[in-house]
Amino acid sequence: MAKRIMEKKAADNKYLHRDFHVSGDLGIQYVGEKYGDNGVREYLRRFATSYYSPLIAAIKEKGLVALEDHIENIYETEEAREVLKTTLKDEELMVEVSQCPAIAYMKSVGHAPSKWYIEETRTVNETIADNADLGFELISYDTDTGKAA
Repeated sequence: MAKRIMEKKAADNKYLHRDFHVSGDLGIQYVGEKYGDNGVREYLRRFATSYYSPLIAAIKEKGLVALEDHIENIYETEEAREVLKTTLKDEELMVEVSQCPAIAYMKSVGHAPSKWYIEETRTVNETIADNADLGFELISYDTDTGKAA
């Protein structure tokens, strides 16, 4: 019998990481229960500074269009582009999300997001903005749906 070899790469597969949201929230919850609110924010600041360093560099080089492209790509990957509206004008990027796809997924599998889940929006984006010499304001956030502006 002839040996058949199949070569596959991760890039050949559609990338969906929805269960990551549950795992990430469980991690944030653990940090929150063990180290409190400040521990969660410190952990997320360290994470965002390191993980998003290429994005931060791109924002410093290209401006807010780099951030807008990054956010739009995330929602494309999540197959949730319809819940996102971005408006870039002058030196301001307004981002509106009618429903957070991560929260919708977590709830669909019976996981209630922890009270610290908001920090993945607030602290991570504040940190990216701070490191890119920008301002950040979370105008509104609905903990039930993740609707945010």
